[in-house]
Amino acid sequence: HAAFGYLADAYDLTQVVIAGIEPNTEPTTQQLADIADLVESEGVTTVFTEELTSPRTAETIAGETGATTAVLSPIEGLTDDDSDDTYLTLMRQNLVALQKANRCS
Repeated sequence: HAAFGYLADAYDLTQVVIAGIEPNTEPTTQQLADIADLVESEGVTTVFTEELTSPRTAETIAGETGATTAVLSPIEGLTDDDSDDTYLTLMRQNLVALQKANRCS
């Protein structure tokens, strides 16, 4: 869903949401087809999901287009029970995932 708008704006990335604002919202067949067409036409290599939602739809799009999936953390799942994770460690993990997807070093 549209969890990473600020990140996309800050770094001139384009966020195309699969589910909209609410993560439980299922896309229509036409929306899935449009997103798959965009992934193929733009050469998108990675469809991102977030750790607190089902990756099923993203995996379907990736499978149909030859892309892969990767996970970004919106930080909402961070609890006191998490071992050594902090806001900064999760943001660093997000950065590594974005670098890999965008072929940055």
